[in-house]
Formats: sequence, C-alpha cells, structure tokens
Amino acid sequence: MKSTAAVYLYQYISLHVGTLKFFDIWLYKPKSILSFKFWFYWFKQVIVGILIYIIPTTGQIIYLIEICVSGNAGIQDIAAIVNLVSTEMLATYKLIHFHFHRNAVRQLLNELNNNEFHCFDGSHKKIIDKGIKFSRRLFTAFMISAACDVFVHVIVVPGLKGFKYLPLKMDLVFFDITDSKYFNYICAYQILYKPMMVSTYMSLQALPWAFMIFAINQLDILIKKLQNIEDLVKETKQLTGLNDEEAFKSVFKDCILHYFAILRNIKILQKALGGQLSSTLFISVIILCNTAVQIFSIESPHKNITEVFWVLTYLFIFVLNLFLDCYFGNEITVKSSYLSTAIYNSPWLKLSKGVKKNIAIFIFIAQQPVTLRAANLAPVSVATFTTVMNWTYKAFAVMNQMK
Repeated sequence: MKSTAAVYLYQYISLHVGTLKFFDIWLYKPKSILSFKFWFYWFKQVIVGILIYIIPTTGQIIYLIEICVSGNAGIQDIAAIVNLVSTEMLATYKLIHFHFHRNAVRQLLNELNNNEFHCFDGSHKKIIDKGIKFSRRLFTAFMISAACDVFVHVIVVPGLKGFKYLPLKMDLVFFDITDSKYFNYICAYQILYKPMMVSTYMSLQALPWAFMIFAINQLDILIKKLQNIEDLVKETKQLTGLNDEEAFKSVFKDCILHYFAILRNIKILQKALGGQLSSTLFISVIILCNTAVQIFSIESPHKNITEVFWVLTYLFIFVLNLFLDCYFGNEITVKSSYLSTAIYNSPWLKLSKGVKKNIAIFIFIAQQPVTLRAANLAPVSVATFTTVMNWTYKAFAVMNQMK
C-alpha cells in the first residue's frame, strides 16, 4: 500500500510506467502456476514477443545480409538498415534486461516509500515539484518526437508513394512479401508493430532519467538542509525544547539518514538499470557512426532536403539520448561532491568534541563522490560522453575511408 507521499513521488515515473502498462509489458505479478491466467499470460507474452521483437528484427537482418552479399547496395542503404536493426535490438535488450532485473526494479520503486525522502516543506517541495515537471515534460517531448518520426517514416513517406513499397525493408524467407497476396498484410503489420517497439524503447530509455532526476533532487534537498542547518536547529529547539547541541545532533542525524538513503537508492538504481545505460553507451557508437555515414552518402543533398532533415533529426535524438544519460549521471557526482563543503560551512566548530568528530567523519565520507556506473563498466558522466563521441568519430572516419 503506497503512502500519500509515495504516490506524490510516483509522479516522477507515472508516465513511463503508464506507457509500459498500456502495452502490457510492465512488471509481471506472479500468479499460481496451476491457474489458467498464468498460462494465458505467458502464451500471450510469447506471441507478442515473437511478433513485435523477433520477426521484424530477424527479417531486417536477413535483408541486410542479402543486400551485402549481392554487392548491389550502396553504403547509405546498408547504414540505414544497420541503424534500424541496432535500434530494435537495443529496445529488445532493454526490455529483456528490465524483466530479468525486475526484483531490483521493484526495490527501486519501494524506495519511494522511504520516510527519508518524504521532505515536502517549503523550498524542498519546490525542488521536487520542479523535478517532477521536468521528468514528465522530458518524457512527453521524446515520445512526441519518436511518434512524429514513426508517423513520417512508416505512414507519410510510403503514403506519398502510394504505398507501392513497404515502409520497412525486410525479408521473411518463407514467402515473397512483395507479392500482392501478402503485401497489404505485411504493410499493415509494419505500421502496427513499430509504434509499440518505439514506445517500449522510449519508455525504458527515459525511465533511468526519471530515477536519476529523483536522486539529484534528493541531493539538492540534502544540500539545502546542510546549508540551512542553523535555521533547522532553531526550529527543532522551539518544537522540542532541546538545547543547542542536542538539537544539532537531532538535525544532523536526520541529514545522515537522508544521505545514506540516497546512497542506497543510487546503488539500487545502478543494479536495476545500469545494464540499460551500458547498452546505450555501446550501441550508440554504432548508430551514430552509421547515421553520420548515411548523411555523407546522400547524393545531391539539396535535392533531398526531406531525407537530410529526418536523418539529422534521428542523429540528434540519439546524441541527446546519450548526452542525457551522461549528464544526469554527472549531476549526481557533482551534487554529492558538494555535500562535504555544505556541512563544513556550518557552525560545527562551536560544538562538543564528540559532535565535531562525527561531523569530521561525515565530511571524510562525503568527499568520496557518488559515481553511477553503467553495469560496473564505465562511469555515467560527461567525460564518458566525450569519450564515446570520440570513439564514434574515429569509427566514422574509418568507415568513411572504406566507403
């Protein structure tokens, strides 16, 4: 049962979870293995998985192999198919990883019930409200951009050509998909499966952002507490009748508990979604490199303005996806590194030797910045973003020479 405070904090991820629930790919609630519902659910999920995540990607891989073997395809066509396959494989991997780590995801959701995070007074509530709005607007903006991209590529462009060609190139081996007997069915199938695939990808891509924004906001609140610790001590004295030192101990204890709650939250976040962050880092190199090759391979760009525009939009979305992963991770490190400075600037030198010792220990601990890592492989930071973009440029230079 969620508390009122937890329901409030749930707004960080409510749109993401709502989208996954709409497509019935949210976390599965176990039922008895002997029940009809259990087997019906798994049968339905297997069918959906095959239709949405296996058949299209497999068909595109087969088509990619065929055009590479034939030697008739240009680098632009190959790059476009590789990008499509990479994106769909990334979405599939994210979904599989999400379900394999569902227990850690549930732990992450349960963190919203943590009493240390229920600080909704005055300026603290403003920080949370701002974070919730930013998280929801970010998700909405990316979903709208993804929807526009799918609409143009899957409906508008084929529609302008009278739907004489399939929106997405693939080969299903067992029958000729260009045959008039199957063409309309395959065309409808592609139009229907793609929105679910893209929605899955964007929901799982934005979910770590929401949890990272939540962690950043909690660090902001803790910094604000430490900066205003004198005012908090005065309020505590008025409410409890404690002396200066006892009131300081009480406030400082709350700050310590809040700090370790944030550390625990970030650790669970890394366990639950770190693998997804690492997949974005590595596959983005392939996608960005191929997209750059695709752009430079467009013949007569001034005559193909629409194609250039949509390829650039695709490139921009993936660069932004990668940057936001790294930016939010970097913000967690930066905010956590400021905690020691915030408590050091408080009037702790007036206190007793025992309290000073505890504060000195906290300063020492807080001087070790919190680093979110992608599957324990690389730090999620702006420095990593720069490194990945550097790798991308080098790979692009090699491919461009081989073109």
